[in-house]
Amino acid sequence: MPALNQLAAKSFDANHTFDDVVHFVHVYVIEPHPESPDISPYRGDVWEAGYSTLGQPTTYSGRVTNAQQTASLLTGNQLLVVDELTPGQHNNPAWCTYGPCPNCAYLIRQDGTIDTVQTWVEPTDMESAIHNLLD
Repeated sequence: MPALNQLAAKSFDANHTFDDVVHFVHVYVIEPHPESPDISPYRGDVWEAGYSTLGQPTTYSGRVTNAQQTASLLTGNQLLVVDELTPGQHNNPAWCTYGPCPNCAYLIRQDGTIDTVQTWVEPTDMESAIHNLLD
């Protein structure tokens, strides 16, 4: 989050920041490294990281609660939306449609076509891609 917050607040031109000229939309999906004893969806066992403080929600309201904690880390003009999680229903449609990775980044044109895909967000490269698209 800190690197994306910095990019959003960075000057795009003399009058605008990046979050003035593009929409920063984050999609809260699954927890890649949930707190033990919850299982990571990437390895099928407990796989905590240094920042693992949240469990894997099993309900949409639990996911919203986790997302609210994440949203509190965002600064500037950024939006966080929550992927669907309803027991017995089609779950995680954003995660399943756009790639099961927790730190993907997409630069999407106004017409809906995807301009740039990063399987692991690289803010410096995304900054260049935004300039290439908008300059």
